[in-house]
Amino acid sequence: MVMNYIKNRANKDTIETEEVYPEWVSERNASLRAWQYVEEQKKTTALYIKRHHKVTDFLTQKTYKIKGSEIADALGINRTTLMNTSTYSGAFEKYLDNVNKKLEQAKDAKLKKARKAPSRGTIRNSKDELVEANKKLKDRVDELESQKTEELVRYAFDQLPLPVRKKLGID
Repeated sequence: MVMNYIKNRANKDTIETEEVYPEWVSERNASLRAWQYVEEQKKTTALYIKRHHKVTDFLTQKTYKIKGSEIADALGINRTTLMNTSTYSGAFEKYLDNVNKKLEQAKDAKLKKARKAPSRGTIRNSKDELVEANKKLKDRVDELESQKTEELVRYAFDQLPLPVRKKLGID
């Protein structure tokens, strides 16, 4: 009973998650395989970008870009055929440029974020934030110390006997 439910659920999920291909993709030529390869590489590259944060991690373009020659080599077809001479080449090239642009933007955003908050080990705040917090705390300590001093002096005068207070001219 439970096994049937799980099988039905799995079948329903596979039916609902059918991939929607762009209009230039066809099963009759290499465009489908190329599109699927780019989708896989896009996920892999995005994961690489997500996990790396140093400028030196992105020195070579192959770490954050997908090249036409790489796709052609993986599919076993000629790069010129894939990128220039086929009927789908123009649309595929636009698609690949768009994917690469998004990946490069993700890389730039990641590096910008990494530059903004350089690693300082377990210290979470930047130096500027710590300096500002320190200044506020020092001001608060000075205020409390002066308040405490004033309070202590007032308490000391209140504890003085009445004749002493009259001689001092306090009362």
